Amino acid sequence: MRSPFTNPIRSLSGRLALAVASAVAIALLLLTGLSTWREVERYAAAKREALRMTAQILAASAAQATAQGDEAAALSTLRAIAHGQALVYASVERADGEILAEQGIGLRLSDDIDLDRGSVSPLDLMTTRTLRVSVPILENARPIGRVVLVSDNRDLAERIAEVGLTAVLAGLLALALGLAVSMGLQRSVTRPLAALARTMDGVRLGHDYSKRAEAGSGEVGALAESFNDLLRAVNERDRAIARYNAGLEEEIRLRTHDLIEAKQSADEANAAKSVFLATMSHEIRTPMNGMLVMAELLASADLPPRQQRYARVIARSGQSLLAIINDILDFAKVEAGRLEVERIPLSPRDVADTVVTLFAERAASAGLDLAAQIDGDVPRTLLGDPVRLGQVLGNFVSNALKFTAAGHVLVRMAMEREASGPVLRIAVSDTGIGIPQDRLAGIFTAFTQADQSIARRFGGTGLGLSIAERLIVAMGGRVGVESRLGEGSTFWARIPVEGAESAGPTVRRASAVPAAIRFGAVGAATRAALTADLRAAGFRPAPSGDGHWILEASELRESGRPEGAGRVVALVPIGDGSGPGLVRDGLADAVLRRPLAQAEWRPLLAALAEGAPLAVEAPEVDESPAAALPSFAGARVLLADDSAVNREVAAEALGRFGVRDIVCVEDGQAAVEAAAANRFDLVLMDGSMPVLDGFSAAAAIRAREARDGAERVPIVALTAHVVGDGAESWQAAGMDGLLAKPFTLAQLGALLARHLPGVIRDDPAEAVPPSMPIPAMSEVALLDEPTIANLEELGDRDFLERILHLYVAQAPQALLALEDALARDDAPDVARAAHGLKSMSANIGAAQVKDRAGAIERAARDGNLASLADGASGLDDLLARTVSALHLRLGLRAERGPDETARGQGALERC
Repeated sequence: MRSPFTNPIRSLSGRLALAVASAVAIALLLLTGLSTWREVERYAAAKREALRMTAQILAASAAQATAQGDEAAALSTLRAIAHGQALVYASVERADGEILAEQGIGLRLSDDIDLDRGSVSPLDLMTTRTLRVSVPILENARPIGRVVLVSDNRDLAERIAEVGLTAVLAGLLALALGLAVSMGLQRSVTRPLAALARTMDGVRLGHDYSKRAEAGSGEVGALAESFNDLLRAVNERDRAIARYNAGLEEEIRLRTHDLIEAKQSADEANAAKSVFLATMSHEIRTPMNGMLVMAELLASADLPPRQQRYARVIARSGQSLLAIINDILDFAKVEAGRLEVERIPLSPRDVADTVVTLFAERAASAGLDLAAQIDGDVPRTLLGDPVRLGQVLGNFVSNALKFTAAGHVLVRMAMEREASGPVLRIAVSDTGIGIPQDRLAGIFTAFTQADQSIARRFGGTGLGLSIAERLIVAMGGRVGVESRLGEGSTFWARIPVEGAESAGPTVRRASAVPAAIRFGAVGAATRAALTADLRAAGFRPAPSGDGHWILEASELRESGRPEGAGRVVALVPIGDGSGPGLVRDGLADAVLRRPLAQAEWRPLLAALAEGAPLAVEAPEVDESPAAALPSFAGARVLLADDSAVNREVAAEALGRFGVRDIVCVEDGQAAVEAAAANRFDLVLMDGSMPVLDGFSAAAAIRAREARDGAERVPIVALTAHVVGDGAESWQAAGMDGLLAKPFTLAQLGALLARHLPGVIRDDPAEAVPPSMPIPAMSEVALLDEPTIANLEELGDRDFLERILHLYVAQAPQALLALEDALARDDAPDVARAAHGLKSMSANIGAAQVKDRAGAIERAARDGNLASLADGASGLDDLLARTVSALHLRLGLRAERGPDETARGQGALERC
C-alpha cells in the first residue's frame, strides 16, 4: 500500500494546496457571478432609460401625425429620430392597435423582453436578444396611440466578458499568493508526519513491531510517542494470541461436534414429539368414548334425581376433559400461542359449580374443605369461553388440592374495576405448603414447579399453570400468585368482562325472619362462602343464642338438634344419601350438599330469607334436559367407512335424526362410484380406508363434479385424526368440514343443519340428550366391558346381534388380508389391514385383538416388518376366543339363519 505522504494527491500538503486552490476558485466564481449580475442590472437600467427617452421624443414628434392619421408624416418622424439608435424595429400605433407607420424588421418578436413591466431578471436579459419599450402618444393629455421600440442587446455580451476577464486575473493572483503561503506552513507539519507514516508502513509490511518512530516536539511528537506505545501493546497481544491459538483449533472442533450432535438430538426429539402427539391424539380419544357414552346414556335414562345428577356430572366433566385433551395433546399449539377461545354466553356460577363438583371426591378423600364463594355482583352471564374458563379454574383447584395436606381450598369470584373497565377476578386460595418468594416469578413457566422434589413428592408435569396462564392471556386477561411459605397460596386471574347480564335480584331477609345464624363444626371454606351470602342477605352470624343453624350431618347425628334452634340446615357430602333421613327424624329442616353448588344454595337461601318452607333437599338442576332433535327425514346420505361396526353405529346416530335413506360403502373407490351413480345430500367419509383413502376419494369426487359440471355435494371427514398431518388433509381434499370422533349428537345435529338446511322438517325426531356421544372404541382385557355396555344401551337386541355378526363376518377377512400382506412383506398393506381389524375390534369391545392389531399397525408404519415374523401368529385363536366370549357376554346364539345373515350383510349396502 502506497503511503499517502508519497502520493501528491493524497498527501497532507497536496490536500492543503487543493483546499487553498478550491477556496480561491470558489471565491473567484462567486465574485465573477456577483459582478456579472450587477453589471447586467446596470446595463438593463441604462438601456431602459435610453430607449424610453428615445420613445418619448418620438411620441411627442408623432403626436400630430397620429391624431391626423398622416402615415407619411409618422414614417418621416420615425426615420428622423430612430436613425442611429441601434433599433431593430420601431412603430407608431393608433389607439385601436392599428400600425400607422413602422420601420425595421417586418415582424414582432414573441420573446422580446418588455422593459416597461418593471423589474427584469438579469438571467432573462442574458437569454434574450431583443429588448422592447413602449410609451403612449398623448394629445391634450389624452392617449391617441403609442410608440413601440425594439433594440438588440449585443453589447451586453461584450460587457460581461470584460467583467469576467478582470475577475479571473484577480483570482489567479490571489491563488498564487495563497499557495505560496500554504506551502511554507505545510513543511513544518508534513515532514514529521511523513516520517511517522514511513515507520507505520515498515511495521505493516514487515510485521516488525520492534520498530519505533522518532519522537519530536509538539503535537506530532506526542502522536509518535502514542504510536510507539501502541506498538508495544500490539507486540504483547500477539504473543498472547499465539499462546491461545495453540489450543483454540481443537476446542473449536470439539464444540462444533457437540453443536451438531445437539442439533441432531433436538431435531429427532421434535420429530418424535410430533409423531407422538399425532398418534396419541388418535389413541387417547378412543378410551374416552366409553366414559362419555355411558355417562350421557345414564343421564338420559329414567333414574332417580340423585343418580341422574351424578351421571350429568360425569358426562359434563368428560366433555370438558375431551375438550382440554384436544389442545394439550397438540402442545405445539400451546407453544405457538394458537389456542382459540370462544365468545359465547357463559355463567360464572355454573363454571364454579362444575369445577367444585368435579373435585369434590378428591377433596373429601384428602380431608379438605372445598367451597366456592361467588359475590353478589358477579354477572349472571357474560361473553367468554366456558370450557377454557373451567379449564383455568380446574387447573388452579387441582394445583391447590395437590399441595394442601390439611385445611381448605376456597374458590372466589368477584367483580373489580380497572382503568380499562370491569374485570372478573377468579382466585383459588389454599392452606398448603406455600411457595418460596424466589420461585414465584417462574411459577407459570412450562414444566416448572416450586422445587425439583415437588414432582417426586406430589407428581405432575408442571404444565397446568402454564396452560392456564396462556389461556387467560388469550382471553385478554392476566394471572398472578401470592404466597407465603408454610401458610398457603392464592392463584388469581383477572378477565375483562364483556356482554355482562345483571346479577339478578338480590336476596334480602324479611323483617319477620330472625337474623341470627349459628354454625356448627363447618369447614373454613364452606363457612366463608356461606357467611358472605348470608351477610349480603341480611343475616348475622352469632356465636351464641337462638337462631338458625347450619351444621354438618355427622354433627347432627352425634349431638342431635340444637335446643332453641329455628331452622336447621344439614350439610351432607356429595354421595351421602342420609340427608332425607335427617329430615324425617326431625334433626334437620333441609339438606344442602357439600361442596356448595350455587344452583342449590341460592334457592335455599331465598327460602330461608323469606321464611318460606324449605325443600328437604335442594332441587336437582336439569342442566342438560332431553330435547327433541330436528328431523332430516328427506335427506339421502352416503356413509363411507371400512369398519362395518363404525358404519352401523353412524347409521344408528343418523337414524336419531330421522335419516333413513343411508347408503353405506366400505372403501373410497366404492364411495367415488356411488357418488357418480346417485345423487346424495351429504357424504360422510372416513379418512383411512382400503383401495382408496377417504381424502383421495373426496378429491376424485370433486374432480368429477368440476369435469361434468355437476352440483357440489357436501363432503364431511369422519375421523379421529385431530392433530398432525391427518388433521389438515380434509381441507386439501376439498371437503366441507370435519366431524371428529368421538362426536356427540349435538355436533352431528349441527353438522346436518349446516349442510342439509333444505331438508329439515318440522316433525322432530326422538328426544335424546343433546350431548350424547357416539361410541368409537375402547380397550383392556379380552373384552372391554364399558364398550359392550355402551352398545347395549345404544340399541336393542336386534341391533346388538347385527353388530356382532357383522364383526364375525368381517374380522376373519381382515385377518386373512393381514396374513397375506405379511407374507408379501408389503408394509402399507399390512398397516391398512391391521388398522381395519383394530378399528372394528375396538368398536365391538374386542380389547386384546385391538391391542395386537394396533401393535402390528404401528410396526408396519415404522417399516419394522422384521419384528412381525410371528406377528399374526395366534391372532386366529385369539379372534375365535373373543367371538365366543362376545356371544356369551351378550347372550346371543352363535349361529343365525340364512334370512338373518342376509339381513346383516345387506346393511353394508343400504344402512
